Amino acid sequence: MRTFLTIALLAIFSFNSIAQSDQQLIDRYDKMYAAQKFELALKAAETICQRYPESATWHFFTGALLAKLDQPDQAIIHLQKCADNNYTGISSFEHNSDLDPIRTRDDFKAILETVRANAKARMDEFQREAKRHAPKAFYPENTTKKPPLIIALHGTGMDGQSMFDAIIDTAKNQSAILICPDALRPARTGFSWTYRDESKWFVNHLIADAIENHNADPERVILIGFSQGANIALILGQTHPETFLAVVPICGHYEAQNAESVSAPAPFYLISGARDPWKKTYVKAKKDFVAAGGQVQTRILAGYGHQLPTGVGGTKEYTKAIIWALKQTSVESSD
Repeated sequence: MRTFLTIALLAIFSFNSIAQSDQQLIDRYDKMYAAQKFELALKAAETICQRYPESATWHFFTGALLAKLDQPDQAIIHLQKCADNNYTGISSFEHNSDLDPIRTRDDFKAILETVRANAKARMDEFQREAKRHAPKAFYPENTTKKPPLIIALHGTGMDGQSMFDAIIDTAKNQSAILICPDALRPARTGFSWTYRDESKWFVNHLIADAIENHNADPERVILIGFSQGANIALILGQTHPETFLAVVPICGHYEAQNAESVSAPAPFYLISGARDPWKKTYVKAKKDFVAAGGQVQTRILAGYGHQLPTGVGGTKEYTKAIIWALKQTSVESSD
């Protein structure tokens, strides 16, 4: 499955005669950034911007790198183009640490307000649709106490049903509520978690509904995600650790600059395939989470690549993860 950066471009532009060349540039940007070769990553991003001058997403990536590389005036030019092209990724603007060197500039603050206005209009529409959505769900019967709650986020091009089918046996065995929403924004034959602020709001909305209407235990909320859903889970477990008893990202792509912990992160149970190309990012994730005072368990699955565990083997892995999660201690809110 493609990385978040791949998705960002392909969500805007369909494949054409230069698609392979585009993909090579995206891969180069991704690999060079991960290797901290930021000048080379910038060259790839600038080339994509030249090729697609109306791409708000790539003007953002280019501007963020320019800010990181101490080229503030050039960064502002790209970020202004990003905002003018109706960029709505407010979470990226607010939390990406690459932008820290220019946050006090008045022109950056003006751009930020434009992006906030863009994001509000988009969010209002998303919330209306999300409130009408009926996610695939399981509610245990005859429980003598408040059941734990599992929220499961699918990967790009998938849907809630795929997560439900994979995790339902574990949820039944643990007498846990299981809620598996669709991400709502179309991607290939399924959906995509395109915007982090939408994902955060949607997860919190589902949790609140389960607590109010299905007696879910607010102290035992477990967040699971696969691929892009894992990326959302990685961020939420760092930025809102008080919400979750534990977080289980499966085959995620950890990017430290997108969600620095302000306190100890939620307990993380990191699952990856041994042949998943992004497995190495979990090494950095574990180091960062432990340094921030978090509890971390890593599970590398032999014979697996970038794939969602299913069947009997998958149930075994989810059961291990949920049992581990239920033994954790809730993180106190820092508010």
